[in-house]
Amino acid sequence: MHSLAHILINQLVFECGYSTASLRERLYISNDPQAPMAGILIYTAAGDSEGTLGGLVRLGHKDRLESIIRQAVSRASWCSADPVCSENLGGQGSRRVNLAACHACTLLPETSCETINQGLDRAMIVGTPDNRAHGFMANLLDEIYSLEGE
Repeated sequence: MHSLAHILINQLVFECGYSTASLRERLYISNDPQAPMAGILIYTAAGDSEGTLGGLVRLGHKDRLESIIRQAVSRASWCSADPVCSENLGGQGSRRVNLAACHACTLLPETSCETINQGLDRAMIVGTPDNRAHGFMANLLDEIYSLEGE
């Protein structure tokens, strides 16, 4: 969920016009078997020159959100630092807790991330360039690529 939140924020930057540093995340995750949940809140705390929350709220409506998720997953499937970014070389970043995550694809300004860019792995969402099937959203990515080929 954390990596997906970063991927969505990176896409929302292009859609709503906010800067990356203006958007923030809040993760709601529980593995309690009685009440499992996973949710992402993306919000802005900037009320100055960045505008108002209205544009960001509109992007969350069901008629727009699906397209944004598709575009975000498609963009995340390729990083300009691949294959180095997606290779697991024992971890990267602070305390070596990130796998496929770099400033070109997944990392955000530290003020935007509630865990200071820790525990990210883009390959968990979209797979690796060599094997997309390992990604959680591999089926969606296959669907996106098949639609683009038509």
